[in-house]
Amino acid sequence: MHYIALIVIIICLIAIAYRDLKSGLISLAGILLAASLFYFFSPNDSPRGKTQRLLDDVDISQTSISLGYADGFVLELRIHNNNHEQVLQNFTVQSSLSDCNADQSQCLVIGEEKNVVKLRIPPRQARDTNINLRTKQLNPIQGIAVWKHQITNVK
Repeated sequence: MHYIALIVIIICLIAIAYRDLKSGLISLAGILLAASLFYFFSPNDSPRGKTQRLLDDVDISQTSISLGYADGFVLELRIHNNNHEQVLQNFTVQSSLSDCNADQSQCLVIGEEKNVVKLRIPPRQARDTNINLRTKQLNPIQGIAVWKHQITNVK
C-alpha cells in the first residue's frame, strides 16, 4: 500500500517538475526529508523496532507440567508482556528437566528442548498457552525432577 502512495507522489512530482523544475526538486527534497524523519523517529511499531525486543519485558508464570502424548509432557504457562508500547510475538521457550538430589544442591540436566510459540500479546497483557514437550528416551530419574523454563528469544 505504501508503494502505491509513493508511486502516485513520484508521478505528481514529475508533473510538477515538468512545468517548474525548481519547485519540483524542492518538493522532492521536502518529501524525502519528511519520510526519513518519520522513519527514524517513529514509535517501535516500525520494522526497525520489531527486531529490537527486550527479554526483560517478558515474564513466565503459572507453569504446570502434565503427562502428554507419546511419553511426552504438556507444559502449560502464562506469558506476560510488561512492555508499555510494543506488541510481542513469536517467543522461543527453552525447557530443561534436571535430576536433582533431595536438597537440590546437585542437579544433572537430562532433557532440554526449545519450542517456538506463535502468540501475539498486546502491551501490559498476558496470554495462556501450552507446549508439547517431546522427550527422547529419558533415563529414569533417581532423585527429584526439576523443570526450568525461560524465554530465550522474542521476535
